[in-house]
Amino acid sequence: MSPVFPCRRAFLTHCLKPFRWVVVLLLMAFLVLSGCLPSWGTSPTSTPLPPTSTAIPVISPTPSAESSATPAVSKPLVIWLPPQFDPENGSRAGNLLKERLTAFAQENQVEIKVRLKAVSGPASLLESLILASAAAPAALPSVVVLSREDLENAALKGVIYPLDGLSTAIDASDWFEYARELALVQGSVYGLPMAGDSLGLVYRTGNLPRAPDSWQEILDQRYTLTFPVQESKSLTTLALYLSAGGDNQDTQRRPLLEEEPLTTVFTWYRNAVERAVIPIWTTQVETYSQAWQAYQDKRTMMVVAWASTYLSDFPPDSLFSPLPSMGDAPASLATGWILAVAEPDPQRRALAARLCEWLTQSDFSGAWSEAVGALPVRPSSFPLWKNQSFVPVFQRMAETARPIPSNDVIAVLGPVLRESTLEVLQLKTLPAPAAQNAVKKVATPGVK
Repeated sequence: MSPVFPCRRAFLTHCLKPFRWVVVLLLMAFLVLSGCLPSWGTSPTSTPLPPTSTAIPVISPTPSAESSATPAVSKPLVIWLPPQFDPENGSRAGNLLKERLTAFAQENQVEIKVRLKAVSGPASLLESLILASAAAPAALPSVVVLSREDLENAALKGVIYPLDGLSTAIDASDWFEYARELALVQGSVYGLPMAGDSLGLVYRTGNLPRAPDSWQEILDQRYTLTFPVQESKSLTTLALYLSAGGDNQDTQRRPLLEEEPLTTVFTWYRNAVERAVIPIWTTQVETYSQAWQAYQDKRTMMVVAWASTYLSDFPPDSLFSPLPSMGDAPASLATGWILAVAEPDPQRRALAARLCEWLTQSDFSGAWSEAVGALPVRPSSFPLWKNQSFVPVFQRMAETARPIPSNDVIAVLGPVLRESTLEVLQLKTLPAPAAQNAVKKVATPGVK
């Protein structure tokens, strides 16, 4: 054999080697977007999710003779959903969503395809968006449903589009204020709220004839309470701190803690531990799902829980109420799911925005929010609930809830509040020094 051939092979191998990473990246993108890679995660309410993300071709419009000849839109609209919103799961909420998508498909003569993506992990909604945007833009969905936390990250990374020029629906008066704020990222509208959620208090009616009016009443009556002390975001402590009048940002929008309202919260914690209102084992609870399980196991009379958890389960011996305030401000913190536009084709974004509007209209969201176990995002939704006995408390919560602060604020305040709360509940530090130390840590990052 001629010695030329081995040289040529070495030459080709050397030249092609730099392009191998491109092939690997494209192959990974294809596997993630086709749903072949595993996915893991939980919803904001800690609902277990399926182990895989599946692709579901859902709706094809009924063709007419005219539309068959000249279809208005030939390429399907693709919508990515978290698994708990699956229109094919056979639930009432799933059936309502499937019917709604079918109606849009028929009215607009377009096929709609639904793909389920996990909430967290390497094949999650957000990670799949980021990967597709970088490696396979044609595989991006037209519409994606994101948690508030992921919406903020997606907007800042430029993988979803603001609705400026696409929709003015958020300007309507028929939105709860908390829901309207969920759709904003740095002052720009990046989606339309689809479902809400808020922290509240679940209590056992056999022990408490009514919801406690104040935290002092809880102390006086010695009602036991559980919440996830070990949660990294420390949302319960943050909610109480804000209700006591504390601010979470200074005039330059930097994360902030204030000593007096934080001392008020820590003083209550100290008294609650000393009176056994907060059981010592609560300091080991890491998630809201663990706290809920402890409540179901009857280890406590009250639990801080998400509204969606209660609405999806609502034990017959329990009722839900907003968190009592430690001052004049409401204590309930809200989050939610938002429809966002990720359509890569500029000419199709208006249609994608129209689908977002379609899925947030009150004639659909009223019945669907109750069926899926979500806090409504529109006041006009509540009259459509079948169980009107739930309406007063959840309407009051929707009217007063405030959105969870932005991701960058939570990233700073959460760990500091968690550490300080643990020190107080474990009786390692008095309330005032704990508050002073927490304020100092936030004001001067890096100080221990």
